[in-house]
Amino acid sequence: MPDKPSKWITSLREEIRQQCGEGWMVRGIGKGHVQKVQLTVRFEDGNRTSIVLGPKAKSDPDFVPWVGTSAEWILKISTDISLIMKSQGKGLAEAYKIVKQKNESRLNCALDWEQLARRFKSHKTSNGKKGLRVWNRNYRTPISRTLLILSGETALSSGYSVLKTLVERHGGEPGSASRRLRIQYAAEFLRFAFKNGANRSWLPPEDLNTFIGEKATNK
Repeated sequence: MPDKPSKWITSLREEIRQQCGEGWMVRGIGKGHVQKVQLTVRFEDGNRTSIVLGPKAKSDPDFVPWVGTSAEWILKISTDISLIMKSQGKGLAEAYKIVKQKNESRLNCALDWEQLARRFKSHKTSNGKKGLRVWNRNYRTPISRTLLILSGETALSSGYSVLKTLVERHGGEPGSASRRLRIQYAAEFLRFAFKNGANRSWLPPEDLNTFIGEKATNK
């Protein structure tokens, strides 16, 4: 009996069906623990076609693995491909090529982290006064500090280096709740940036324990 898909896979597939259509499906392919992302479209006549999303070489720094942290990116690019196919009558491979070209042209421009932060705030506060209170209490300071790091004189090029610098400047006690939340909120912003056009190198590591640390044990 095959293993039951993880919750993030079930949720992602349902969202793609809702956004793109019943014939759209994604899965992980390839050997080993790190798999590629395959997008398949089944047409009304029964024919189907598939593509691999992201670079095919696992050694490529922009390689997108079949893991939960890639889910939002997979949903967004699948939706973008679907819109091109419907509006321009393109096939799957050609629509993907157009989407990649648009994304690459956007990446050639310097990232506007301030604008991304404003969009992130709008995203987090979209449910009204409650969302604004949560933002002011939890997110405002960590995101402001993260922006200062991103706009500083020191050249950074990865989510790992951003979180490392955040710990060095504002770490707090290893393993403490404040340090854990500070890192989690900054990581959430970096994932949002990736979903909205930032290079994959800005994604934080899946395991944040390196930055959060552990509480000292009393001997």
